[in-house]
Amino acid sequence: MADTPEKPTELPIGELREITLRIPGEHFFCDSISLPTSVKAEKLQDFAEFVLNEGGLSPYPSEQLAWGYQADEELGKIFIFATPLAKLKQMGWQNLEIFRRVFPSFISMLGMEYPEPTIAFLLFEETLTAASFQEDSSVPDLLFSIPLNEDEGDESIEDARGKLLSLFDLENYEIAKDILVAGDVDRTNDGFFKFEHEWLDGKDSGLSLDQEVLMAADELWTSDLRQKEFKDVEQKRRNQARSRWKGILVWSVGMAAMLLAFAGIKIMGVKLEDRKILSQRMAQEVPLVIESQKLLEKLRQNKLGGIDPFGALVRVAEHRGGSTDNPNLWFSMAHFESRNEVKLEGEGKTIEAINTFIESLEKNKVGNIQTGRSGEEKRVIKSGGGKTTFEIEFELFEENPSNSAFIGDSIISKPFYKRG
Repeated sequence: MADTPEKPTELPIGELREITLRIPGEHFFCDSISLPTSVKAEKLQDFAEFVLNEGGLSPYPSEQLAWGYQADEELGKIFIFATPLAKLKQMGWQNLEIFRRVFPSFISMLGMEYPEPTIAFLLFEETLTAASFQEDSSVPDLLFSIPLNEDEGDESIEDARGKLLSLFDLENYEIAKDILVAGDVDRTNDGFFKFEHEWLDGKDSGLSLDQEVLMAADELWTSDLRQKEFKDVEQKRRNQARSRWKGILVWSVGMAAMLLAFAGIKIMGVKLEDRKILSQRMAQEVPLVIESQKLLEKLRQNKLGGIDPFGALVRVAEHRGGSTDNPNLWFSMAHFESRNEVKLEGEGKTIEAINTFIESLEKNKVGNIQTGRSGEEKRVIKSGGGKTTFEIEFELFEENPSNSAFIGDSIISKPFYKRG
């Protein structure tokens, strides 16, 4: 038998601790008993032990038995099963403490429920079990197991099935259409035991293919066949080990997150340092760029004829207003930063005359007043002491060549500097 080794000491202890041992059901005597209303959940173990010792179910005291139980408090029933330890030892099943769990072979039937009263069958290796269940109950009314005759094959199964059915009142139950064959059992990471099954025949279209049974690991301790004292200590030990493992896992995840965060900070630090170095290099390049721009501007201005202060002033003076001998404003100073940038200082008859002069320059596309970083125009007009003075910075547009003859003739007609 795959998971019922006759000589378990021949296998490594580490491997045995991973085995869920299932002992053939024909070695057990069992019964379903009504629960007194006075028995609460925390007293089920004591009640089952009382039934074994005083209720006439067992000829052996409970300490000489490998036994377990499953209860349905809502239906008020408890199913108790037991086998003598001496009998297990004679058959080679001993040192049960080294296994992961120890169950009877029919354990997975105690995790099934049916929509109507049913007699179900389970084949585990060479043992056939039949159990009768009430509607929506996992606690059987009756359960019987018999070994198969290996020499008879399929005939042995049919013969055993017939013998088992003879032990039930068939009028009160539906009979399952096929026999479930028990497969592997695994403990899942989320706290369950998964029992795999398949149909022996599987030809009936009404049978569901998925026959896995999940049973809670904590609840299965009552069905474990080992002594209560051992189960209490072992359950506590495993819970502590699981808690330590979870703690280590959480710590590992936390450390991994910290390492990732630290690596991220280091990467960000390197990136920031790279950006800082890049910014410094770019800052070092700014003067060179500015000088290059100035050089390009000078080359452009030279191509256009360089700075032409006289010609520029003639263009600007055309828009002073007034008459030839009596213009509305005069220039006292002109400063050329470049061919197109000029700062004018002077005096006007009125503030209105100065503003009209500026508007005329912009309207006739001679130039625009420059603005500072704040967006304010670079113009200052002051009036006081009988004088109105101004300071204006212009950006002059390039002259249209078709107007050059007209401007050249204007030089003589309108003087633009006030004589002292």
